[in-house]
Amino acid sequence: MICIVDRIEETTAVCQREDRSVFTLPLSCLPQGIKEGDVLREENGAFKTDPDETSERRKRIRQKMKNLFSLAPFFL
Repeated sequence: MICIVDRIEETTAVCQREDRSVFTLPLSCLPQGIKEGDVLREENGAFKTDPDETSERRKRIRQKMKNLFSLAPFFL
């Protein structure tokens, strides 16, 4: 299973699965240094970060934001 860390609230990470369902995990169950936007993979009941997938998703989001904001002057 792949999920994305949506946000961190005190001692809990709020995560979203690919089907957009949301669940929470205690930070103690996750790798140290986890942050919002990180991609997690569950393997044998343990969650591990996927740095390659995280990087790819962040690149795609940056490109979408760049494209969106470069069109913004036409809508004003």
